[in-house]
Amino acid sequence: MPHLNEEDEHMTGTSAGALTRRTLLAGTVATSAVGMAACRSDKNGPGTPNGKGGTESAAAQPPAHVPFEGVTPDLPGTADGVIPGFFSYPDPPIERGGYPLSGIEPFSALMQGTAPNVAPGENKNYKQFNDQLGTESHLVYGAYGSDYTTKLQTTIAGGDIPDFAMVLPVAEFPTMLDRTFSDLTDVLAGDNINKYPALANIPTSAWQQVASVNGRIFGVPQPRPPAGVVMNARGDLLAERGVTGPVELSDGQDLIELMEAVTDHSKGQFAFGANVVGWLLFIIQQMVGTPNNWAIRDGKFVHEYETEEMRQAISITTDLIKRGVAHPNSFSDPGQNRTWFEGGVTSLYIQGFTGWGGMVRTNPEWNLMNIELPKWDGGGMAPIRKTPPGYAAFVAIKKSDDDRLDQLLRVADYIASPFGTKEYLEVNYGVEGYSYEMADGAPTAIPDSPPKPGITYLGGNSGAVLFGEDQDIVTAQHDYLSRAIPNGADDASLGLYSEAATSAAASFTGPMNDTLREVIQERKTLDDWDEAVERWRKQVGDTMRAEYEAAAQE
Repeated sequence: MPHLNEEDEHMTGTSAGALTRRTLLAGTVATSAVGMAACRSDKNGPGTPNGKGGTESAAAQPPAHVPFEGVTPDLPGTADGVIPGFFSYPDPPIERGGYPLSGIEPFSALMQGTAPNVAPGENKNYKQFNDQLGTESHLVYGAYGSDYTTKLQTTIAGGDIPDFAMVLPVAEFPTMLDRTFSDLTDVLAGDNINKYPALANIPTSAWQQVASVNGRIFGVPQPRPPAGVVMNARGDLLAERGVTGPVELSDGQDLIELMEAVTDHSKGQFAFGANVVGWLLFIIQQMVGTPNNWAIRDGKFVHEYETEEMRQAISITTDLIKRGVAHPNSFSDPGQNRTWFEGGVTSLYIQGFTGWGGMVRTNPEWNLMNIELPKWDGGGMAPIRKTPPGYAAFVAIKKSDDDRLDQLLRVADYIASPFGTKEYLEVNYGVEGYSYEMADGAPTAIPDSPPKPGITYLGGNSGAVLFGEDQDIVTAQHDYLSRAIPNGADDASLGLYSEAATSAAASFTGPMNDTLREVIQERKTLDDWDEAVERWRKQVGDTMRAEYEAAAQE
């Protein structure tokens, strides 16, 4: 099973079957089974299979969104997904009160991640975590990707279900959720969520588009902005190569000129170095306006593969490769992308939005800038291909009686503690003086300190705020989101479930990406691409389309 790398969130292919935020959900061309996954309609009530992989019920009231009011952001968020920005951390931090909790029985969790290199019993961060919850936690980790999927399936098949489990799509995914995990829809509907104020701080869109299946909420999302990808540039390298900032592109020709200006084959310098299909083609698709996976045109679901815009994007990318702006090993060794960028071999870096701030903090000498992508033919900023408003895998809760479910939701509420609180620091930074220190109004990690409990996928709030000691970067990121998100392109399949996308489409991942690579390198032609699309359409695409259209009608 493809995976989303939490640290880099790098795509290694298009929605054609790339290892991307979308393929995590569908095995390939983006299903909405999980994470991007989402709200599908149910009519029979919780726990009653409908024969389609899930339950059916009348549209449920979503959880209310009640933003945390304990701290005022320097830059406010918006209802459409722009996240708030903060220039400093409250001193002293706000205490939520009520901790340590009482009446919580020991709990277990299965998460994607790496087991701690310091035994929990010897790790002060784990001790603080358990002390604040008033109980013992038993956390088990599985490697990202197919290994985790296997571990999850084996765990469920064995019947020893953990209290919390990060879930990835499998065949008949909604039915599996019905049988194994708690339906939280009515428990958290509307103002019911106010019982858990930190969970109420999670935007409604994250519950609906990330943690819902067939219109029923089956887990807790980790909120993030639907920000898509960005193209960052090392300002120091651009200046050395004669390009002074800020860099503003008005159309595709400007992008070509920029890439050629920072490419010098005699010095081994190139504009770009990542997986060409996964990143370069992806931003060209954005600039020419292909659907964001699926779109609805003339009342019909249309996939990006099927459009003339996709053929145009392939042709443009082919031309860029002919111009030599990409590292010659971009096809054979794209894993060197970060190394090339850090070493000054390449000067442009396409990545998920969340990577921008991290690079600025760790490499201030780079003078990292963000270069906004225009429409290919000009006319303003290209609509971003919006990502889901949260990490693309939610955390489900084991079927439990009302009292136990309340206990587990209180645990989740602690982990979701909002920015500005003492509890947020505990969850995200650990023990002060042991794994972080406060410096200039900001918590700063102590190098090589013991890890924190890896459970922040359970509603953790750190990805839902902009924060940093560099106010200019926080402001620049907030300004960018304020322009990008309102006009971004949505994936029409979000909130709709397709069994074909989950169980059958994965077999097309490799062949479709292979064809794209061959065409872009001119070893095949666009006619070969058209034939590949026709095979995809006949064998899985039309089935996915029909399932999405049926789900949309429901």
